[in-house]
Formats: sequence, C-alpha cells, structure tokens
Amino acid sequence: MGDNKQMQKFIKALSQPFQKAAEAGMTIIEILIVIGLIGTLMGIIMTTLIERGDDAKVDLAKVAIGKLGDGLKLYKVHNNHLPTTEEGLQALIEAPASAKRWRGPYSDAEKLNDPWDVPYTYERVPGQPGYKITSAGPDGEAGTEDDISFPEGQKQTQEDAPISVELKVPTDTGNVNESTE
Repeated sequence: MGDNKQMQKFIKALSQPFQKAAEAGMTIIEILIVIGLIGTLMGIIMTTLIERGDDAKVDLAKVAIGKLGDGLKLYKVHNNHLPTTEEGLQALIEAPASAKRWRGPYSDAEKLNDPWDVPYTYERVPGQPGYKITSAGPDGEAGTEDDISFPEGQKQTQEDAPISVELKVPTDTGNVNESTE
C-alpha cells in the first residue's frame, strides 16, 4: 500500500507542470483576436506602401519626361527642328528622313515607355515652337485627369523660342599701325 501512495505522489508531481502550462495557454478567442489585430496592422501598412509606390512612379514619369525633353532639345540643336508628331519620340532612337544631321540616339528605346509600361505620346504642332509629351498615368488611359504632361499648360519658354543672334562687325578699316610724328 505504501508503494501505491508513492506512485500517486510521483504521478501527481509529474502532471503538475503540465496542468500549469495548460492553464497559462491562450484560448482560441484570444488567438483569433491577435490574428485579427496583426491582419489589420498589415493591411494599413501595405496600403500606405502601395500608395507611396504609386507616388514614386508619378515622380519617376515626370523625371523621365524631362529627360526626353532634354533629348529633344539636343535633337533640335543638331537638326534645327523638332521631330514631327508622326515621327514621334522614335526620332530620338532612329534617324527619321527629315533629320539630315542626326547624331543620335538621343535616348534609349526602353525609356520611351512610362513606369506603367505604356508608351509616352509626343505631339508637335506645326508652326509652334513647343511640343508636348504625355504619360497616360497610373490608370493607363490617355485623356483622364491623372495624365502626366510636359510642359504643363503648354506655355512657351525662353528655351523653346527660336534662336536669333545679331552680330555687329566693325567696318572701320583705318590703319592701326599709323604713327603720329
């Protein structure tokens, strides 16, 4: 009988840590609440990151359009005119027939697409000194309010104005080496 009491004490001593661990555990409801909170936090964080990613793409499109504008200015310096609307931005990559002194390429082919992988549109109005480069923006549809254009408002800047220089050449042909005695 003494052995039986010792055995019961031994079993009770072994099972006590497991009973305390079971009491210290979390219930299903507590686990579900924690999972719900973690999910909510992840949703808020991901939404913020995605919105910042879109803002970054808009900024990238503006910078890329500016770089294409730089290429167009260099094209104009070399060829004395901007590409036509029909020639488009492709004139920065391959020499069009109208470009007699083309020294390009003035840009890389992969830079002719915006960050959403839609080609930029180029518009040149004949008789006007400027041009317009447009990205369809995040929605990928041209003509909507999220379009990104350069230059905005299509105002003519000093850089777009025709270049003219007036040189004055001295006409006095008097002898500079004459000495007065």
